[in-house]
Amino acid sequence: MIKTPAGFLFSGLHCGLKKTNKNDLGLIYCGSDAEALGFFTKNKNVSYSVTLSKKNISNSIKAVVANSGNANCFSHKTGLADTEAITAKLAEALSTDKKNILIASTGIIGKKLPKEKIIAAFPKLIAEMGKDKAESFSQSILTTDTVKKISYGEIKLKSTTAKIMGFAKGAGMIAPNVATMLVFILTDAIVEKSLFKKIAKEAIDESFNCITVDGCMSTNDTVFVLSSRKNILRSATQIREFSKELKRVCLDLATMMVKDGEGASKFIKIAIKGAKTKEEARRAGLYIANSNLFKCAVYGANPNWGRVIAALGHAGIAVAEGIPIKMSDLTRKDITIDVNLKRGAFAQTIYTSDLTPEYIKINAEYS
Repeated sequence: MIKTPAGFLFSGLHCGLKKTNKNDLGLIYCGSDAEALGFFTKNKNVSYSVTLSKKNISNSIKAVVANSGNANCFSHKTGLADTEAITAKLAEALSTDKKNILIASTGIIGKKLPKEKIIAAFPKLIAEMGKDKAESFSQSILTTDTVKKISYGEIKLKSTTAKIMGFAKGAGMIAPNVATMLVFILTDAIVEKSLFKKIAKEAIDESFNCITVDGCMSTNDTVFVLSSRKNILRSATQIREFSKELKRVCLDLATMMVKDGEGASKFIKIAIKGAKTKEEARRAGLYIANSNLFKCAVYGANPNWGRVIAALGHAGIAVAEGIPIKMSDLTRKDITIDVNLKRGAFAQTIYTSDLTPEYIKINAEYS
């Protein structure tokens, strides 16, 4: 059973953005306005939803509306105004201010978002809110995903339990800097805001920013972290446990995305050690993970370690002859690649998938 953090309700339904009858509009409602953090794509051409949420993220948040089936990006000159109209109508329906609404979108770039369909669905979306509607919300954010992605954690307190819950979507255009993903992390725990942001950033850097499927960066990537502020964490032990659980939930969701990567047949863990710096270890892992030659070799169960050496050189990392490169059985579904650069004491783990003919088929037909 999914254990929902106190203070949140969910809803999800089909409003007509997708050709199928699957959910394409979702809502997270924060009963008591939530403390919010946002982490967004580094792409310079962003969706109207990202632009508006960047503007609103510093406010207390009453609700998050999310849609799939349409990226709400680069479609027409009034796209931002239409997005503001959507959030304003939702705010009116929830008796709050439009600045207290966040929005996230995913889907095809360049198609006008039919705001009328979304606004018309708000009465039903709000009427059906409930703690038991987490699955409906999770379904509403999927695009080429084949499975819903939900994870949760708990922190034991003296007289109660603080909870963390996360939703994610993402299967293609997955690369660091929060990949092509929408992620919603909810908790009823809270710490001082600067520490809250530090803890969240560390969790995201060690999870969502350590995965790649195809090295492509989206226009819509968004991670929201929301706290209903029901349980104040005061002791160092509680804060450590919260940080640990948040990292676990984020990594759980991140690896779900890689395992559900478009066309993926194998999940690959690349463990780098012996780097001069943390940044070098990360760069080494990402260049290997984003090498199409390496990914194809893994798909074919071909232990061609020369692909690893070439990728490291592409990353600007010179290594000595005979550095240790260990590969687990490449015929299996879960694979580990261990690489010791023998240049220093830093390490980093990166997660990726293989490159298959099915990936090409999916993206050749995606429109």
